[in-house]
Amino acid sequence: MAILNTEAIILKGWKLRETSKILQLYTRDYGKVRVVAKGGRDPKSPFKGCLEPMTHLNIIYYDKRTRDLQLLSKVDLIDPHYHIIGDMPRTTLGLAVAELTDKAVAGEESFPEVFDLLSGTLSALDRMDDFLEAYIWYFQTHFIGLMGYKPIWDSCLHCGTSLGLEGGAFHPESGGLICRNCGGGGLWVSSDTLEILFFLQRCNQDEAGSLKPGKAQKFEIRKLFDLYFRAHIEHMKRIESLRLYYSLCDAE
Repeated sequence: MAILNTEAIILKGWKLRETSKILQLYTRDYGKVRVVAKGGRDPKSPFKGCLEPMTHLNIIYYDKRTRDLQLLSKVDLIDPHYHIIGDMPRTTLGLAVAELTDKAVAGEESFPEVFDLLSGTLSALDRMDDFLEAYIWYFQTHFIGLMGYKPIWDSCLHCGTSLGLEGGAFHPESGGLICRNCGGGGLWVSSDTLEILFFLQRCNQDEAGSLKPGKAQKFEIRKLFDLYFRAHIEHMKRIESLRLYYSLCDAE
């Protein structure tokens, strides 16, 4: 049995018996890990206030390779993301980022770039006050690249023609777009939406919220990312937290 120390972000949790809790974590050094916090829901627990989804921690846990559930020993709070909790748009977007990470990352492999992207996105949702949905678009854009599925936005997959003026038909399985002359048949992505996607690939994370997309661009980007992840991530389903965010924000 090894005693391991690492940073972690809580993706989700479940109650266990009367006072304990199971946590799904994404760690900086060991990938996705599931731990049990014994007595974690007891009012006198040393874990009190540290076991909610999206919380950024430093943890010590006992790791035994022959079991799927590891034992949490100690936590130190790094960032509780207080401004996310209680704000429904921020909460649903933060949970969506956690849900996507949980569904798309399979095992216990170190991937610090994914951890830093996840941590940075939650931090931006906690700190910033502009167009919040852009931060999950930024996360999705760069997460796709880290997973090895970076799409081609600037030219037709068939003939190489620039798509900047007209846009193109998005084909998620192929990882890009096809111009009108070469056919189509997929989700049509306008040139205005392509400009947003280019910006997201190149901007700093804190700059993403400066975007001011129209209703049509929001629809295209939401649909595009949904199709792309479901095409390239095995058993990927819709992100329920995002559906809740859409129902809340589109009703305003």
